[in-house]
Amino acid sequence: MSKTAAVTSNDPNNPNTSITLSCFVKEFITVKPSARINIVGYEGDQLSQKLTITATEGQEFEIAEVKTDLTDKLSYKVETVQKGKEYTLEVTSLSKAEGFVRGQIEMITTSQKKPSIILPVFVKIQSEVGVTPASLYFGKIDTAGGPVNPESFTKSVVIKLARGKELDIKKVSGSNKWIKTETKTDEKGVQYTVVITLDKNKMPKGKFDEKIEIKTNKKKEPLIVSIKGEVM
Repeated sequence: MSKTAAVTSNDPNNPNTSITLSCFVKEFITVKPSARINIVGYEGDQLSQKLTITATEGQEFEIAEVKTDLTDKLSYKVETVQKGKEYTLEVTSLSKAEGFVRGQIEMITTSQKKPSIILPVFVKIQSEVGVTPASLYFGKIDTAGGPVNPESFTKSVVIKLARGKELDIKKVSGSNKWIKTETKTDEKGVQYTVVITLDKNKMPKGKFDEKIEIKTNKKKEPLIVSIKGEVM
């Protein structure tokens, strides 16, 4: 850390000068690789992170207690590498399902200068397969005002596998008969495009809020795409 100050004097040979003060702030306890727990991965995997907690020279301590507000979401294990000097904390997500949680872990120590170490926790478990975009808006469709551009009735979404090459589209279905779908292969086992077309001759007038269900071999629950708009 450094600070610089400008000094003005009546010295004609050196009327302006600067003074810089530098210092090194030494931590009593270090946490590596970071004083935050970030666990990110894919559903179905066993996800964990290990931290190393180290005392600086002459600041030895012991970990007396570990507690968290995520007792139903995480498990943790503290191991002594070198008593008083170095410990490891391994944190494991109890859930393997898609979702995210936030919270913290607090370590109570015997250090007088650092009696408590608070570690923010963020866990994000992603699906291996996703659909983009997850919602489509067709806007206002005026079917009574003359010819309508056919492209205004068609939009598409992309289904992509984040890792591996085993993705298979089992079934694509719309929530109404006037929703037609076509599945195209972009890269077999990895990425597909679903083209969604609305049948203007069968659509009722008014606002609509429908959905497309896309069933794959990678998820028990189907991917959902919402479809909204209004027929004038």
